[in-house]
Formats: sequence, structure tokens, C-alpha cells
Amino acid sequence: MRLIVITLVALFALACGAPPALDEKLAADLIRRNAIDDEPIYAEVPQKVWWAPGNAKDDYDGKAVATLRNLEEAGLLKVKHVIEAGGREIYQGKVTEKGFAILGTVPSARGKAFRGKICVKKIDSIENFIRHPNDPTIGSAEIIWHYASPTPLYEMFETKIDKPLGKPYRSVASIRNDKGLWRVELAVRKAAVVDRVPAVPGPAISAAPDSSTEPSRPQPPR
Repeated sequence: MRLIVITLVALFALACGAPPALDEKLAADLIRRNAIDDEPIYAEVPQKVWWAPGNAKDDYDGKAVATLRNLEEAGLLKVKHVIEAGGREIYQGKVTEKGFAILGTVPSARGKAFRGKICVKKIDSIENFIRHPNDPTIGSAEIIWHYASPTPLYEMFETKIDKPLGKPYRSVASIRNDKGLWRVELAVRKAAVVDRVPAVPGPAISAAPDSSTEPSRPQPPR
């Protein structure tokens, strides 16, 4: 498994003097302020789904069409269904005025896609802190977290992949002080956790995206 390193926000700079030595309490504080707690999670669905005699329908196509229909039923999209003379079947979604305030657009491997916030990540605990034996400003710790606070879009997006509510996951955080700045990096972003009781999913919250991580908007309907 290749190493995935994501540099997150630095917490603070020391005005003068040497930085304090990392301990378990400081590491936990740095991680909670800079890592994944309340990180919004999005799901996507292609705006256009199609299959043809030479390109057979697959399982994802079925989930994508179901997702478009779910969003249409909620008043967020209008879906046009066409079967062409050559046998190609097409489902095309178009955002409504209601959907414009909730859904964003992103590029994807299957063309332009609608994107919506479905839940957030919540930290359960920070464990197994280890300080570098030769540098007291370097250390690492494990973050145990789960997906929580589903929005109304959570059930609509049948295209979401590996986002079960309450199931515990593990990330490994590396912490270091770089010229007075504390930095938190995720060396392992997501791994399964075994032998742990799942968290209880929280109630649904508003489907409106967080403004701090808001996706690009589709054009309003004409």
C-alpha cells in the first residue's frame, strides 16, 4: 500500500524559544484541531448515465440511475430518459432550483457529476502516542473515527462507496514541529478497525454543504 501523506493546517507558531516536547496531551490537542473531526464527506453521481449494446450496463450504472431517481423524487433534479434507435439508453439529470442550493458539480471518470454532502467524520479517540526517541518534537498517534451525522442525501446517494455509519476506522497521524509550526500529516488515511463496537449513528442534519468546503455550483435552471 503506497504511503498517502496529506499535510493539514499548522496550529500555531512559537514567538521565540524552543518548541515544547510532544506529549500525549499536546499530540491529542494538535490532532483534534487540525485533523478530521467534523470533516464533511461527499458522494457523487454522474449527471449522464448510459449503456448500449457495445457497452453493457453494469452494477454502478444501476446505482447511478437509482440515485438520479432518488434526487428527482426529492425535487433536486429533473431526469430525462431516452432510448435511441441504435439501442443506447440514456438517463440525463438536470438540477432544479431547489437542487441548485444543495448539489454541487465535480469532474469524474464518467464525466461531470453531481456531488452532495452525505455525512461527516467524527473522532472517537486518539491512541498509541509514540514520541521519537531522538527528537522530542516528532511523534505519531492513531486516530479512531467513524462516519456520523448523515444528511438527508445519505440514503439518496446509492453510489456512495464504503461509507457505513458508525463503523470504526483508523488513521495514523505524524506530528512534527517545522521551524516553529506544528504540522499534522496523515501517513495512513483510512484503515479498518477490528474488535471494536460501532458507534451509534447520529440524527440527520441539514443537507446544505458547509461553506468552508462548498463544492462548485451547477448553472441555475433557465
